[in-house]
Amino acid sequence: MSTPVFVEPDAEAMAAALEAAAQQLDDQGGSLAWGIFRRGGPARTVNGEVPHRIASMTKSFTAAAIGLLAADGLDLDAPFGALLPELADTAIADRTCRQALTMSTGFTKDDPWADRMEAMTPAELTDWLHRGAIACAPADTGYEYSNLGYALLGMVAEAVTGRAFTELVSNEIFDPLKLTRTGFDHTDFPDLATGFRVDLGGGLHPAELTGPGVFSPIGGVISTVNDIGTWMDAHLDALERMDTYAPGAWSRILTDDQQPRRTMEIQTSDHHAETLSYGYGLETRLDTRFGRVVCHSGGYPGYGSHMRWFPDLGLSLVVLGNTTYYPAQRVVQDAFDLGWATATGRQGTRLERRATSAPVPRYPAAQPQIDAVMAAANLVNDFDDTVAEAIFSMNMDLDEPREERRERFARWRAEKQIARPLTEADLEMVSPLRGVVTVSGAADENATITVGLNHLGEVQAITLSS
Repeated sequence: MSTPVFVEPDAEAMAAALEAAAQQLDDQGGSLAWGIFRRGGPARTVNGEVPHRIASMTKSFTAAAIGLLAADGLDLDAPFGALLPELADTAIADRTCRQALTMSTGFTKDDPWADRMEAMTPAELTDWLHRGAIACAPADTGYEYSNLGYALLGMVAEAVTGRAFTELVSNEIFDPLKLTRTGFDHTDFPDLATGFRVDLGGGLHPAELTGPGVFSPIGGVISTVNDIGTWMDAHLDALERMDTYAPGAWSRILTDDQQPRRTMEIQTSDHHAETLSYGYGLETRLDTRFGRVVCHSGGYPGYGSHMRWFPDLGLSLVVLGNTTYYPAQRVVQDAFDLGWATATGRQGTRLERRATSAPVPRYPAAQPQIDAVMAAANLVNDFDDTVAEAIFSMNMDLDEPREERRERFARWRAEKQIARPLTEADLEMVSPLRGVVTVSGAADENATITVGLNHLGEVQAITLSS
């Protein structure tokens, strides 16, 4: 069998794409930090020492910390109820660390709610779960991105070590790797890039900063382009050190984290195909152009990030932006697509991706969740503050002030020419906690309102089609 030959993307084309994205964000009033790193070669960075919140890229550090504890005897297949007795009679008690690591607990995608909960205490999260968290699917039946599992991994780490999770990660990972500009507490970073919320008119508003707490394992790390460059290189180094691939070895832990364990989807275009899977705290891909790909994105109030490395090319890239949910993954993807097109003489080619998601069996939705979705969707027709107060999760007014949301809904309603109340006949519940309302008869026949609920069935997001 012949060894596949992968394409080395054109570095100058990639840098040009990143510079264009940086200029676009600068014009908006934000700033971009980025770095292209070549294994054993020079790096190219911009704003490389400016700290940013890296949001869900944090999960790679959490997974590594759990790997260290597993090497010391933590059973990844023990149920949370056994490791954390205070959770014994909750809906998530029978889920395990391994299922949490691989996004296989069956609990719902819970941002933006979880992105506002960092400072919550373990006791508060325990009380919250006792109120009746709703599972969307049986465990180990498919990929379902969930922050809740990673928060519980942090609680497990504290329970088995008797140390704060932030202390454990700092002492066992940051310090040995000399990640001197990486930490959890924003008060330790006076030069932290200011994160911004972008309002309806394009104005910028400084985002609120939260301190460490039970949700720090999902997205609490602050870091720089240069430190993330070191972190990516540590993963590349682990893959090259098969001679030290012994149980408990650091290279074994980081190599294990980079293995595909839960299928997410397949993406294809007229020029390539790639499989997407989730490992432990990292997304893994196999791309017909580049070979193996390992990556993770992050989104937080005021920030957006993405890191990606290519073991078969010895290449890595990170982008950190400072607006809420800045689309760093798209920026990185576009840069590599342009680098590939330039390297192969296909200048001007834009890859139009088609995605096929791995099927996930889900429980049927209960009537209270259907009612919440319909009440949220009908706020587009008639924004009743009393209804909003009754159904909104705490993140909703923080993510978008009530009056601004009301105005956005009114503009969308006028644009789509919606003139009737929405009913359950317009609704498809795609999971017990997510519904899509198709506004038939509107000016745009594909107009949709997607409502996401958090684990208790409270409205955490209302998304209007563009």
